[in-house]
Amino acid sequence: MNKKELLILLFILISASYITFISVTQPFLGIEVKQTNGEWVVSSINGDSWADEHEIPLGATVASINSKSPNEHYTVHMFNNLENANSFTLVDDKNVRLYENIDKSSATHWTLFIITPIIFLAAVLWISHLVFQKVEKRFSANLLMLFFLAIGLGYVSNSGAVRDDLYSVFLNTFLFLLSPVILIHYLYNYFAELDIYWFSKTWFKKLYIIVVSVTIVESLFLVTTQYPSFFYQVPSFLLLALYIISFFIIYRGLYLYRNHSHGTMFKYMSVGMTVAFVPYILLYLLPALTIGVKLIPLEFAAVFLIALPITFMYLVTREQLIDIDFYMGRLRYYALLSTVPSLLITIALAVFIDNSLSFIHYVEVFLIINILLIIFLSLKEFLDFKLQKYLFAARYSYQESMHRMSKNMKDQTNAVDLMKVLRNEISNVLNVRDIYIYSKHNKKDVYCVYDPIPEDILGHFGEYFTDHGYDIGAIIETEKGFGVIVGFSLEKITMLWCKGKKDFTRLNRDEKTYLQTISHNANIAIENMNLIEDLLKELRTLRSDQTQQYPAWLSRLLFSIAENQRKQLSIDLHDTVLQEQLYLYRRMDDLIGKRKDLPKTLSTELGMFKESILDSIHLIRETCNELRPAFIEELGLVNALEDLIEQYQLRSNFTVYFSHKEFDAALDQERILAIFRIVQEFLSNAMKHSEAKTVKLNLSNDHKQVSLLYSDDGQGMDYSFQRDLFSHIGLSGIEQRVHGLNGSLNIKTEIDAGFKSTITFPYNMSKEAKV
Repeated sequence: MNKKELLILLFILISASYITFISVTQPFLGIEVKQTNGEWVVSSINGDSWADEHEIPLGATVASINSKSPNEHYTVHMFNNLENANSFTLVDDKNVRLYENIDKSSATHWTLFIITPIIFLAAVLWISHLVFQKVEKRFSANLLMLFFLAIGLGYVSNSGAVRDDLYSVFLNTFLFLLSPVILIHYLYNYFAELDIYWFSKTWFKKLYIIVVSVTIVESLFLVTTQYPSFFYQVPSFLLLALYIISFFIIYRGLYLYRNHSHGTMFKYMSVGMTVAFVPYILLYLLPALTIGVKLIPLEFAAVFLIALPITFMYLVTREQLIDIDFYMGRLRYYALLSTVPSLLITIALAVFIDNSLSFIHYVEVFLIINILLIIFLSLKEFLDFKLQKYLFAARYSYQESMHRMSKNMKDQTNAVDLMKVLRNEISNVLNVRDIYIYSKHNKKDVYCVYDPIPEDILGHFGEYFTDHGYDIGAIIETEKGFGVIVGFSLEKITMLWCKGKKDFTRLNRDEKTYLQTISHNANIAIENMNLIEDLLKELRTLRSDQTQQYPAWLSRLLFSIAENQRKQLSIDLHDTVLQEQLYLYRRMDDLIGKRKDLPKTLSTELGMFKESILDSIHLIRETCNELRPAFIEELGLVNALEDLIEQYQLRSNFTVYFSHKEFDAALDQERILAIFRIVQEFLSNAMKHSEAKTVKLNLSNDHKQVSLLYSDDGQGMDYSFQRDLFSHIGLSGIEQRVHGLNGSLNIKTEIDAGFKSTITFPYNMSKEAKV
């Protein structure tokens, strides 16, 4: 610390000590007077003042102050206040009242005028110390600390200014006028260091001249104890003008650089200035200048100034920022929710408890209740997020993205493609920078990468993740970005790593929950793919070298296992996810129907969310029906096929003619389900590939076997030579099902000649495959 900085610190400490001494030794009388017919009369009493506690009568004439004429007391003729007096005499209805031994202030006054300003100054000194330690030495950092100290000492000086201490009045006017100019000066220098210019430095130079000039004029009035009434409002109007200029500069910068990499910093500054100054401007300064009424006390408005040093300290000491848009959106929402309850509570207090308060007091009550409700709602959401995994299932997810991801998962056949889909989905939803996918051996320094990864990122992995134990869905944030674990085993860990969001903010709570959920789903899909792949490798060794088919018993076993898994998954989806979606849909419908006081825009958005949930419900139901046909056991094969055909005709351009007059066999569930799946696969192929206009199905039986005939007039295929049916995934599945039932499959097809297939299999099997 150099001599100049030491002198400034000593000046602040000495001035704060002097003002605090004045505040402690001189009670705040709180008596406002006006001159009537050559006499000074008590016109108003400030709340929680010494005069308020001692019930000083309004309208009483001030006869003397400190045994002298009121005109000789400087606070009376300069500020129309009776302050800094050891004794005074009032005449009320010809009764002479002597007040002396004025030695203490109220507890409320101590809290607002002495204790709170000292705490505020101590907090500002601590924040300045942090900036001094953590920020590299540059001129903008010095301006920032000077700004902090100016508003801190200015707040303290208000304690002496209300007592009409001349030094405190001078300091209070000078520092509160100087603070916005220092802030503008800081903004210019700070962004100039980043090569960003959007206003001229002549702005703050001229403002410095104006502030110093007004302060010099006021100091002359204070020294001569001749304070003209026309000058009384000049500092207040100038302060209002300085605030308007400050807001214009910062919001103009926000508009110009909103899409710039530093746009988030402008958002932070604009939010900090709004929180710090708007309560003072709208609820104190403007009402005082226009209608002569102050809606909130100055001491209450000044408390909001702490938002500025906290905001700027955070900006200059952190490399990654929290998502300000996310938190401000929450704040606006909570403020909207709190308005009506706050108003109702205030009205109830006025009607049922105390109707003697003034309108201004009710405004203050409303504001306090509103702020308390906003704080309560914010804490509730925070606690919900922290405790929800212990109390109830997490519901913070990006549902549309999860739906897309679920659909895309069904089309992937290997882990590599699935990871690419996952990367693209996260990139689109979170608007992030480069995303890398890699696997690392847990015991060896060996990496398996899907795409080239910069060496500095690989080095960061090796340095940061050594000897760390993580689980699926764990999120790791560092100065180089964030990663989420999507695969973990004894041998390797698989991670999706991102260099960070494009707006350089940190992940918010919703984004973290989304990443955890989608990584868990992806991990489940990858594990299933790996298990299926390993199983197929083993099963292919069982295929006959001549027919390239699995044994009949194995085919039946595999399909039986698959159907049981489909059935269980369908039940799980129906009993958990679908029921949760239905619950949310009913709650949303009740909210929209019963809450008539919702804003139109909010009601519209809720309606859109309601329709999105309804789409999800239909999608889940459709998925459940595909996994396990509804009521197939109760309806029977024919009715189930008719229902299936009706569904496909709604989604396709061909007409299906289904004949079953010659079918009356009583089949077991294994064969019923096999025929259903075969027809389902034929119709699916026709819709995707054949471009057919007409499809014919015939189901019949005799006393020995069941026959299923399928034909369409589609484009067909070249089938003039023997092909491995495994090259056609759909036909491969049909062949394996038929083979598992000891049946036969005959196919006739040519290019532009349609497709025909005849399937037969016996009623009874010598062996049953049950799972």
